[in-house]
Amino acid sequence: MERFTRLLKVPNVKATHDPVVQPIYQTSMFRMPDHRVAAATEHAVHPDSYYTRWGNPTVQYLENQLSTLLGCNASLVFPSGMSAITTTLLSMVGPRDLVAVSSGLYGDTTRFFVEELRHWGVEVALFDPSRPDTLPALVRRGAKLVYYESISNPELRIADFDAIHAACDSHDVVTVCDCTFSPPGVLSEKLRPADLVIHSLTKYIGGHCAVFGGSVSGWQSLIDRIWHKQALLGACMDPQAAWQLSQGLKTLELRIARQNATALQLAQRLAAHRAVEQVHYPLLDTRPGARAAANKYLVGGGGVIAVALKGGEPAAVRLVEQTRVFGLSVSLGGVASCIEHAQSMSHSMLAALDERALSGVAAPADNLVRLSVGLEDATDLQQDLLTALELAEPAAPRAAVCEFVESGS
Repeated sequence: MERFTRLLKVPNVKATHDPVVQPIYQTSMFRMPDHRVAAATEHAVHPDSYYTRWGNPTVQYLENQLSTLLGCNASLVFPSGMSAITTTLLSMVGPRDLVAVSSGLYGDTTRFFVEELRHWGVEVALFDPSRPDTLPALVRRGAKLVYYESISNPELRIADFDAIHAACDSHDVVTVCDCTFSPPGVLSEKLRPADLVIHSLTKYIGGHCAVFGGSVSGWQSLIDRIWHKQALLGACMDPQAAWQLSQGLKTLELRIARQNATALQLAQRLAAHRAVEQVHYPLLDTRPGARAAANKYLVGGGGVIAVALKGGEPAAVRLVEQTRVFGLSVSLGGVASCIEHAQSMSHSMLAALDERALSGVAAPADNLVRLSVGLEDATDLQQDLLTALELAEPAAPRAAVCEFVESGS
């Protein structure tokens, strides 16, 4: 046998002892032991080693971590949060189906509902998940799916889970909750948010602003259904990304505890500042019923704060340009703190929607700034914000100086 042929046929090296960290199976395909196994695996659901678009041991290790952490039957991971959302929705609804959708969602999620799904004949109706008074009627009309966020982006309103469950549980409707803003350590582990729970792994789960990913977790029968669509669309995660996310997940508890504590301290301080009109933070929400919802559903407030400034959009823009510890960035949930103007950044796509499609959608106010608290020292972050608020305030107009000149004779 020619030496380069022999080189390609060198057997894989397997560890004699178990590795402490899950190895990276950076391979697109796996060698089958015989035709019988190959043919059976071809028809298996989500095999761990056949073709990486269908399954991979490193990827499935991350999925198992998520299922264990979230208390779900099964999980799937995707190359981004949006691919998790879109693949899940395409698996669950079809033409002429009615879906009930939160009026306050991440901008691109809203766009997918009102532009893409409506384009394919899906009827989209809006409801307020923090006060879901209109939801029972939508479910009785035959809604196939109910979609909401556990804590809305960016106003940080908590969903009324009990009311949503009461409206849906006795009907043939699938509930889907995006819990990106409420990872374990924020949302109570006693709570079942929905039939399917979505996370943008790019945010808190990965936690280091270094890798993209998304996930959906829930009942095995629903996850199997989504897997078929995922494999067809090719929305699979690369093993290297899965490995990075798996390592980030191991420190989630420690990071979330620090971010919860710092964010609460900053929110309380900002609420007392003269330049601030309102602070949106789950543990400080004074709307009717909001405090009770926080006590019932949350174990922490999370690391995101939204701040409405008295000076309107100009003050908001000045603030995001003055911080030095908070970086001007569009994402959230990482070790590095960041700040953004929600209307022109994370939710800018809402402005491009047709006004009729946008009717009822809660777009962020132009004076709203969204903060994501990282792992920096709390005192440094507080001082950075206070200094930036001082610099962002418009200078007071100078009093006119009058000179009196004594006229000579």
